Amino acid sequence: MNPIDLTTTQMATAIADGTLDPVTAVESAFARIDARESQVHAWAHLDRDAALAEAKVLSAERMAGKLRGPLHGVPVGIKDVFHARDMPTLANSKTMDGSLRYPDSGVAAALRKAGAIILGKCTTVEFAGMGVPPASTNPWNSAHTGGGSSSGSGVAVGARMIPVAIGTQTGGSNIRPAAYNGVAGLKPSYGALSRKGMLPVAWSLDHPGLIARAAEDLELVFTALAKIKPVPVSAPGTWRVGVLRGFFTDKSSPDMAASFEVALGKLSASGMELVEMPLPALFAAHRSIHHLIMSTEMAVYHAPRIAEHRDTMTERHRIMAEAFALVPAGYYLQALRAKRLLQQAMAALFADVHVLAMPTTPDTAPLGLETTGDASFQVAWSLTGFPTTTIASGLASNGLPLGLQFAGAPGTDLLVIKAAMAAEAVLGRLTLPD
Repeated sequence: MNPIDLTTTQMATAIADGTLDPVTAVESAFARIDARESQVHAWAHLDRDAALAEAKVLSAERMAGKLRGPLHGVPVGIKDVFHARDMPTLANSKTMDGSLRYPDSGVAAALRKAGAIILGKCTTVEFAGMGVPPASTNPWNSAHTGGGSSSGSGVAVGARMIPVAIGTQTGGSNIRPAAYNGVAGLKPSYGALSRKGMLPVAWSLDHPGLIARAAEDLELVFTALAKIKPVPVSAPGTWRVGVLRGFFTDKSSPDMAASFEVALGKLSASGMELVEMPLPALFAAHRSIHHLIMSTEMAVYHAPRIAEHRDTMTERHRIMAEAFALVPAGYYLQALRAKRLLQQAMAALFADVHVLAMPTTPDTAPLGLETTGDASFQVAWSLTGFPTTTIASGLASNGLPLGLQFAGAPGTDLLVIKAAMAAEAVLGRLTLPD
């Protein structure tokens, strides 16, 4: 097997036991990038020389019996809104100075401490918000988007360039690209991963996230990167899974709805106990609450940039940021209050179930690159800060991936990952495209 076709967990294990050299792992990643990048456009910046030099150092350390951490020698990518030493941070915006360099962000530093090798920066929608999308295309069908705003992170994993990448999510920007590219994703609990050195969209809602080839990779990488080392958890003897319909199934395409029902049937047959769960009344307002908070905070962050770089900022991003600045402060404060009430109402859903299940997206990745898709099935979890995972649930009639999403109570990240692992063991993983 080509080393770049290994999962993160398989690759880390092979490097640790000496059957795979970090240099070989990095070289195989760059060989795959060279073969596919001109079609899928996943990368904003690559530093081949630095990555190979680091791989040689890590190779020597392994041969000397030293492993830096659980990701020793594993090649990774990070979204181009995280600072990483000796690399530019451009965020798909001409307002950023490409000559500047910054210290490692919290996530980049944690990756290096765990032994990972950062190959470069993955593409992003302008400032990871609602600006101009990048040129990234879906590896399953290049006429379709790879999702966003963590566009390149999802595409790079889906195109088998790297086994894991770091994205972000403020609305649906990490889980959605993972689903559109047929791989696994984690949006952790709010605050679980460091936001230091990450360009913000909305500080109340921003989450660093993970996109990986397999659900078990999420457990490995999250445990390595979490600000507070999580206490290991075991899967329950019998899973109790709350099923969310209503909003989620009403908006689903026929293909998505059918895939969801088939997945639930297989999970039930495997021994999982499924419980129909009603959504609280306040859930009906969650998108409005989220939009008020995100738009207001986005406007505050970008006001100085608009003043200084008005001529180089894209019109699309500038108009939105200027419009959002008109939101009355009272509306924003009421939205924050409503957010707390919704968090309380949603937390009550977990009194008798371990996790909740729902479709990841309403449909497959849309045609064209003008939009990165519909984030509506992720917004509630970005708003409340509850952890969510996605795994592939199958292929739609158009040959594009569909996803199954799990959500958990705050702080139950490892339990939600365990649910994804259990479901993936039943449903299987997709064979990623060549």
